[in-house]
Amino acid sequence: MAKRKFWTPDRIVTILAISISLFTLIVFARQTSIIEKQSRLSVLPYLNMEMGYNPDEDFITLTLNNYGVGPAIIEEMKISYMGETYEMDFANFLQNDFFIVDSIAVLASASIDEGLAIPAGADRIAVKFGGSGDRYIKTEKFLRKLERNEFDYEIIYRSIYDDMWRIRGSNDIPEEL
Repeated sequence: MAKRKFWTPDRIVTILAISISLFTLIVFARQTSIIEKQSRLSVLPYLNMEMGYNPDEDFITLTLNNYGVGPAIIEEMKISYMGETYEMDFANFLQNDFFIVDSIAVLASASIDEGLAIPAGADRIAVKFGGSGDRYIKTEKFLRKLERNEFDYEIIYRSIYDDMWRIRGSNDIPEEL
């Protein structure tokens, strides 16, 4: 009986076909991973809270901006002040009983509640203070006093893919959760 060779043309073609199929599978899996990452990055929100001073028109604004390329959906808003935590937005916080703000005028405010979506490139004025020159100066002093008394905020938000981030007043760079 003659000994059969292992490397016959049929086996070489079969092994080559299986190898090409496995290589194609690996490339396809890698491409899918890259496409998924690109898809997530194409809707990445980037929130930033900014305080704007305009002494010419006598107003100060606290604005939540989305500098990202996708919508930011608010999950939670907390304010810390003098060791206490309040789950409310800025306007409601300032209207609390422990503040005496008769001389400070809130010209406009908007809620920053759970479920609020801030589109890419958009902003939301959280609070706009102002009035006459005297009220502007008192508002400026009031905001500095808040900062000295351990005032901080935390906003947790997500993308449409449910990736979560947090910004704080003490560190306005988004932290991924």
